[in-house]
Amino acid sequence: MSLAVPAPDLVAQAGRRARLAALLGALLLEEPGPSVAGLARGVPALEPLAGGDPEVAVEYERLLLRDVPPYESVFLAEDGRLGGETARAVAELYTRHGFDEEGRWRVAGADHLGLELRFYAQLCAEESAGWDDDRPDRAVAAVEAERAFLADHLGRWGPVAADVLVAGAGAGPYHALAEALGDFLAEEAERLRPAPDHPELPALEPRVPPIRLGPARLARWLLAPGASGVWLDGATLAHASLRLGIPWRASDPRSQFRKVIEDATDAGDLADLLAGLRPTVERWRDRHLARESSAPGAARIWRAWRLQAEQTLALIDRMPEGGGEHAERPVVVTVADAGGARSAVERLGRLGLRTAVSVELPPGLLHAAAALLGAGADELLLHGPGVSAAAWADGGPGEAREGRLLPDVDVVIRVVPAAGPTTVTGSGDAAARVRAELGVR
Repeated sequence: MSLAVPAPDLVAQAGRRARLAALLGALLLEEPGPSVAGLARGVPALEPLAGGDPEVAVEYERLLLRDVPPYESVFLAEDGRLGGETARAVAELYTRHGFDEEGRWRVAGADHLGLELRFYAQLCAEESAGWDDDRPDRAVAAVEAERAFLADHLGRWGPVAADVLVAGAGAGPYHALAEALGDFLAEEAERLRPAPDHPELPALEPRVPPIRLGPARLARWLLAPGASGVWLDGATLAHASLRLGIPWRASDPRSQFRKVIEDATDAGDLADLLAGLRPTVERWRDRHLARESSAPGAARIWRAWRLQAEQTLALIDRMPEGGGEHAERPVVVTVADAGGARSAVERLGRLGLRTAVSVELPPGLLHAAAALLGAGADELLLHGPGVSAAAWADGGPGEAREGRLLPDVDVVIRVVPAAGPTTVTGSGDAAARVRAELGVR
């Protein structure tokens, strides 16, 4: 449903775009009830939001406060977590443009979709004022700011969030608002063309999943839309869990899926669990592909989303039956001293590999630790200035402990004082990359 109205000139056109963006933003930010009556007046599809029906308030809480947190960081950050550098970058942009509405609304960060829409409205209003004052330089500067904000922020995630909200709203009172939001952002992208395709532009490089994925890292990848290229809602996660007999309650948050992955891994059902997600990932991939073809003004944005969804499909397809990639042992690098370990950590970190360092204790401390663990301590915390480490009571060999306690680590760097030259133990692509980086055959 489009709420846009054709404008007879540049002043009126930019002004109407400003008012529409501000309206959409306010309706996402303001809880439903009589307080939004002025906003919804004259738009029949939005009038239910102003009627004071308690069921509408419940729907607002479910959709916008619980099921779909409408924040750029949730959709684009590498870990899918609220806040962080993404929110800080948006806040700094607001400050540079003199936009200060964050304290007016109940939000958890500057990157809330409603705030980004209202900031975009301010830019459109500045464009309108520039045309009206016969200052085309100011108007053009505002247009460029609009285009940059779409390319770097709102246009990169807002359309995907609108799709998620449309699906989550169903036939409920927020369906019309979510649909209008998607139409507005699509129209703005075609108007300003923030990310068109061009033969001379460099190819997009997708974010690649880590080589080894334990439950924590796999859950982070799947639940972070900017990494996985998809939004996995509670219903999808519940279906994938329950079909394997793994409990899932309607009230469970999406983060509960990490526990589901752990249970599926322990039962040897991880590949089956991920196979249950594949149809949803395919639908998102196909949706991104369709937008990439039909929306040339934002083709590169949609291509980026499609490439991430394809990375997730490839990840699902390569998951071995009966387990996960974390079942493979990490690569082991053995060095003779702390200096060698530090150098290895720095160099392997540049490859995007996650490292853990295993240091053998001196004999006296080793015997004391063994005695404490033998007396019944479940854990032993060793610490000093700026350093802490935990030792676990376990009679198995160190290699077995590392494999179980460090499932999300790509490389274990062992510091063994009696060791000779640095060695690398392991096979596969990760081991080859480590050997090449450290110059070890």
